Amino acid sequence: MKKLLFIGILLVGCIDPYSPPEIEQAEAALVIDGFINLFDKSTIKLSRTQNLADTNAPVQEVGATMWVEDEQGTKFFLSEESAGVYTLPVQSFIDSRYRLHIVTSNSKEYVSAFERAMISPPIDSVNWSFTDDLGVQLYVNTNNTESPQGFYRWTFEETWLYTSAFQSTYVYNVQSRSAEVRTDDIYNCWRTGNSSDVLIESTTRFSENRVSEYPLTYIKQSDERIRYKYSIQVKQYSITQDAFNYWQQIKKTTEDLGTLFGPLPSQVTGNFRSISNPSEPVIGYFAIGSFTSSRIFIPWQELITPPFYDTPYQGCETYELFNANVSSFSGPYLLTYGIPNPNGPGIIGYYYGSASCVDCRLSGGVNVKPDFWE
Repeated sequence: MKKLLFIGILLVGCIDPYSPPEIEQAEAALVIDGFINLFDKSTIKLSRTQNLADTNAPVQEVGATMWVEDEQGTKFFLSEESAGVYTLPVQSFIDSRYRLHIVTSNSKEYVSAFERAMISPPIDSVNWSFTDDLGVQLYVNTNNTESPQGFYRWTFEETWLYTSAFQSTYVYNVQSRSAEVRTDDIYNCWRTGNSSDVLIESTTRFSENRVSEYPLTYIKQSDERIRYKYSIQVKQYSITQDAFNYWQQIKKTTEDLGTLFGPLPSQVTGNFRSISNPSEPVIGYFAIGSFTSSRIFIPWQELITPPFYDTPYQGCETYELFNANVSSFSGPYLLTYGIPNPNGPGIIGYYYGSASCVDCRLSGGVNVKPDFWE
């Protein structure tokens, strides 16, 4: 047994990173990401793939001409709203099958297969439960009695309230070189994030077209997202079996990539093809239809408070600035609150801290409460 264990460790220790030349030098393929919404504004994003070792942001495909087309030849043109982002206002779609046509700025032409419009059933509920480690696991439930089986995909947007390390009640006026009462709130902020995992399910193996407690995301007990109040909005899409197979490929590739015994990156096949060069790979799947959504809130009162929260404010501290030195205040700092006069009314100076510890916006959020926030 000891000999076998030694050999196993030796084999693992001798493994060197392997980057196949075709992966290192692969030509950047077009990536098409989006969805045509039957009842609202639609957004399609165009970008290019990157080599595995590339840490730069993806290159956006700008200047393309793009339209949705029905089987009768009616076209609905999208416009470029920002770099690589193309949008279409709500339209009167009356046909049952559509495709997406793209012509890039260098005259390369791409087209999807015709796809039928898919209407999503309502989400039954979004709920959560405690995990064994007192974290939070979120789920989605759905039930479609109008068809015997279904294929579903979910995405979500999560928003949470957080605060900076210190509340700022004073602001330094550089013109008058004095402290003034702060009128804006840079202590409370809201941050938003989007799902990154592929969330899909098929009910073909079930006795009915019902999805029960499909796991969406897990949040550990000490996560800053659930310190005060957390909200998640889940979107549900009903998709075709071919679309499900495509997303299954994406899921397997992204989950297995980089593991010791996982497959090497493979070409993910969607429903797009290049007219200009039939052998050119294209990444993406065109879909048209509707989605349904549901939002829930989780306030801190419903959770179990941990010993500490993981925040970006570890190591933050305040310093003292007395009145006599206020006019010389400078540096990457912000005032917080006044130092009380121990001998009577008023203050004898101010506390201050690093801007990153005082201004919550510097941690990626905004200090404007979302319209949907309760």
